[in-house]
Amino acid sequence: MTRSRKILIGTVAGCALVLLALAFVLPLIARGPVARGVRTAVNESVDAQVDWSDVGITFFRSFPNVAVRLDGLTVIGTGPFEGDTLAAIGSFRLVFSLPSVLRAVFGSGPVVVRSIELHRPVLHFRVLEEGTANWDIGKDVTPDTVVAGVAVAEGRGLAVSLRSLEIRDATLTYDDAKTGTAVRVAGLTQSLSGDFSREAFVLSTRAGADEVSFTFAGVPYLHGVRVVVTADLDADMAQKRFAFRDNEVRINDLPLRFSGAVTLAEGRTELDLTFGAPETDFRHILSLVPAIYAQDFERLQTTGTMAVSGTVKGAFGEDAFPAFTVQATVADGTFRYPDLPLPARDIVLDLSIRNPGGHVDSTVVDLERLHVVIGDDPVDASLRLRTPVSDPDVDLRVEGRLDLAKLAQTVKLEAVEELTGVVAANAAVRTRLSWIDEARYDRVAASGNVEARGIAVRTANLPHALSVEEALLRFTPQAAELATFRGRIGSSDLSLTGRLENLLGFALRDEDLRGSARLHSTQFVLDEWRSQEEDREVIPVPPGIDFTLDATADRVTFGKLEMTDARGVLVVRNQRLTLEDFTVRTLGGEIAVSGFYETADTALPAFDARLRLVDLDIPSTFAAFNTVQLLAPVARWAQGRFSADVGVRGLLGADMTPVFDVLNGRGELATTQVVIQDFPALERLSQMLKIRELADPTINALRSTFEIRDGRLHLQPFDVRLGDIAVRVAGSNGIDRSIDYTLRFDIPRELLGTEANQALASLLGQGQRVGLDLQPGDVVELGVRLTGTVTEPSVSVDAGRVVTAAREAVERAVREEVESRLEDVQRRAEERVDSARARLAAEADQLVREAEERAAAIRAEAQRLAERTRSEAYQRADSLVARADGVAARAAARLAADRMRKEGDDAAARILREADERAEQIIAEARRRADQLRGGGAAPSDPARPDTTGTDSGGAGGAPESPGAS
Repeated sequence: MTRSRKILIGTVAGCALVLLALAFVLPLIARGPVARGVRTAVNESVDAQVDWSDVGITFFRSFPNVAVRLDGLTVIGTGPFEGDTLAAIGSFRLVFSLPSVLRAVFGSGPVVVRSIELHRPVLHFRVLEEGTANWDIGKDVTPDTVVAGVAVAEGRGLAVSLRSLEIRDATLTYDDAKTGTAVRVAGLTQSLSGDFSREAFVLSTRAGADEVSFTFAGVPYLHGVRVVVTADLDADMAQKRFAFRDNEVRINDLPLRFSGAVTLAEGRTELDLTFGAPETDFRHILSLVPAIYAQDFERLQTTGTMAVSGTVKGAFGEDAFPAFTVQATVADGTFRYPDLPLPARDIVLDLSIRNPGGHVDSTVVDLERLHVVIGDDPVDASLRLRTPVSDPDVDLRVEGRLDLAKLAQTVKLEAVEELTGVVAANAAVRTRLSWIDEARYDRVAASGNVEARGIAVRTANLPHALSVEEALLRFTPQAAELATFRGRIGSSDLSLTGRLENLLGFALRDEDLRGSARLHSTQFVLDEWRSQEEDREVIPVPPGIDFTLDATADRVTFGKLEMTDARGVLVVRNQRLTLEDFTVRTLGGEIAVSGFYETADTALPAFDARLRLVDLDIPSTFAAFNTVQLLAPVARWAQGRFSADVGVRGLLGADMTPVFDVLNGRGELATTQVVIQDFPALERLSQMLKIRELADPTINALRSTFEIRDGRLHLQPFDVRLGDIAVRVAGSNGIDRSIDYTLRFDIPRELLGTEANQALASLLGQGQRVGLDLQPGDVVELGVRLTGTVTEPSVSVDAGRVVTAAREAVERAVREEVESRLEDVQRRAEERVDSARARLAAEADQLVREAEERAAAIRAEAQRLAERTRSEAYQRADSLVARADGVAARAAARLAADRMRKEGDDAAARILREADERAEQIIAEARRRADQLRGGGAAPSDPARPDTTGTDSGGAGGAPESPGAS
């Protein structure tokens, strides 16, 4: 091998190694600067808060392109959408053309995007009633705008030349308050491919979604259906026109084919589409019924024909709406499950939806006829809906009879174990929603009723059977009135009457459903309403409900707790369940509760309750309530009765139990005579002090206040008597059963042991020897500290308190003798002090005045110096910009000039701040020394030199210090 060839091979190999090393190193070097630059550029170009948790750059996976990946990307709105999340994307990946990146860095030209990938995106699109959209976040960019050092005027920017677009596991919601349109999509996966660099190409898309729900003009059309889209379109990028070629949209089992084109125009989209079902089997449209499609649909036997077709033609935009028609018909339809005895037969459907164009409110929904026979019972319905957005005009009719036992033999109902009874309906409503809102009931035509008898329902989801002896719902122009309801749930009997208002507003406009009812039960078993699962979940209070229930019950049981004469009012409003004046007799007394339970935040439901407990038995209350066991564990060893007034608030966990760490409240407690038996802390104290009366004491009536802070009960000091012993108690205990209490005992001297009495006598004898006549007290004090836990207490006794009374007597006698001798001396000294005090006060005032004058001079000089500093910085910045030549140089100069101006501002602010601090120090020091003078202290040093240790015999003179030195 020749020398030159070896050199060539070595050179090539070396270059390859260098390129390979750069491919590894460059992403690591560029990662930080690129992330900061992109974040700044993006946030400056949009009216939103854009952020991400991590950024990655790679060459290898996309070579010869370069890929940028953003993890945890979020876009949060501002203005009318403040705090709303427009997008939360798990991973967002962009692949750029590497040559275009190099050209943009070293020359000019746009950066070309080759592909986009979105993983686990959650997108929420909203349109307000006035038409403002939350995705309209782009800022207007002028031609000479400079962003992050990139000059758009020179042709550098971003160009889209897509080859592919992939979306994986997306969740999408669209809420349009202007048109009453709502779309919910879950589990969306889509791939889009085509050569966007060409003017004409074939655009291929494959998409699928696990669940799609669609509401238009307030009317729901699809709910939880599965959608699969396969389509090829002829794309003409010059005309911005996309024409359908081979395509299929499958909604559950209903296939649709589209023809026509979509053209993107300025501010609007031109639509010219027709669609229809290529097949006529009734089975396909039946799949749109969720309950049927979800249950063994593959084995369903059907006959009959159906047809689905429609058109969309016209412009769609902010002020434009296209004309459209949808027609769906079914004739002679039947379906039957092979393992069920009865079919559904004679099914007829005639549905049309049309809009002449111009406005969504021109939509007319016309369900001319819906007919089905279950067993031998026919059911018929019709509906006509006009002006669904502005003022829904509804004409609804339902007539039929349904034997529920035969329905269970016709349709597979998930988890239903028993279903019997008969429901009959003959009702008609013809009204505009505004007539109901304005109480113009003379124009409302509403009549008929729905009646149910002999209903029995048992499902796997209901722990107990539901039975309805009879129920009658009447329709009037004002409301739907429940005239009669008698039934049972498990062992609980229910008798109910009431009314529901604004049914149409609730169904069509998402307005609150209003109502009221009266409920009575002779026996209500709460245990049958509790979840039997170990993992209980939060019970949400539904939104959109404004309902008041006046309830009474003769007897209520909850576990072993028996309650009688229960009555109260429950109000459901704004996702809050409020209990008003609920009272019940139990535990030998009465409980009254008012408060609320709120689930606006379902992760942490909140509650706030006020309880009044009257004359309850202590042992029974302790056994019945877990909260009492945690917060008042001493009640375990108590016999007697108590009353309390308690206010408590906090949060509930996922298992619907209180989060005790944030439980707070306060209240008052009162008892009758209470007997304490076998309380470990008092038994141990009794043994230590040899006082039998402390072991099982009888406590006279007591009254105390307490506070619950972060799950700990704090008792305010209160006095109580244990037989002949007076005790003051204060302290706290926690839900972890820990205790921390201090007790001060006033113990009769005759109850103390021999050793304690000997110590007391010795101290009294010492007092008599020094000439003090002291008598032994009848009562001595004893301090006790209780710590540890309620079952394993630690007891410490302050033995010194046994002789406190005698010691205090000695100290008091000595103090009185000393004070009498000091009075004469103090009287003579005060006469001399008064004359000196006036002279010192005048000197103090002069000292403060001179210090304030000096401080004012320092601030004035600092203001002049700050203005000069700021002016010089701005002049240098303006000169730098004026000398720059060329667009890029001017952009860089402007950035540097901005920094110079900021530094000048900071320097000026620093001068003023330091001068102000210096002035305040001088004034503070003068005032401190003035206070010493007024208080009779030593003469001050010179305030002109407060930091020195010397004194100035000439007083407080001296020239002000120049602020320039500061």
